[in-house]
Amino acid sequence: MTNFFSKPQHRYQPIPEDGKIVTSSFLDACNYIVPFFGFLGSAFSPVKSDISSKITKLRSKYETNPEKNHTIQDIVNSEIEEKTTKKKNSSTEALLWIKRALCFIHVFLQEVLTGEEDLYKCATKAHEQSLKKYQPWMVQKVFSLAMKSVPHRKDFMKALGPEASEEEVLKDIKEVVDEMALNIDNINNFYQENGQDS
Repeated sequence: MTNFFSKPQHRYQPIPEDGKIVTSSFLDACNYIVPFFGFLGSAFSPVKSDISSKITKLRSKYETNPEKNHTIQDIVNSEIEEKTTKKKNSSTEALLWIKRALCFIHVFLQEVLTGEEDLYKCATKAHEQSLKKYQPWMVQKVFSLAMKSVPHRKDFMKALGPEASEEEVLKDIKEVVDEMALNIDNINNFYQENGQDS
């Protein structure tokens, strides 16, 4: 039986020995994971659209010179050298918000894996640990309202895997969560080491 998270396109790749994440495969995985916000309710459409635009922005940067921009670290390092990381619409900023959105998904799914029935609680904890502290007050309020639209756990599981059992869906979620965590941690460490996580 297939479900949303069983599709191979959603998988984040293992971190290679040099610690660098290949841009194309990372963006492919991000692009396929973004529709996840749709399972949380239509109120999350602005979030889905915003993250999609940042993925598109990063891909456009990559496509200007695939060899030079082979890894996401290459892209950020080039902007560090050019002193353009703080410019509005920089690739560094786009990746930063993609990372924060992935962190939201990651924490949310971790909470789902604990067996928590109230998905509003899962979303609230995910928001507090990922996006909230970086959002202006008004955006926080809008996000809080959006979280009230999250479905019941049973409906959420059925939407993720219409023909799969909850156990099958949870198994695939666990695998994706573990793979995603490695990528998030890698980017977190890279941004912190280079003073870009603000």
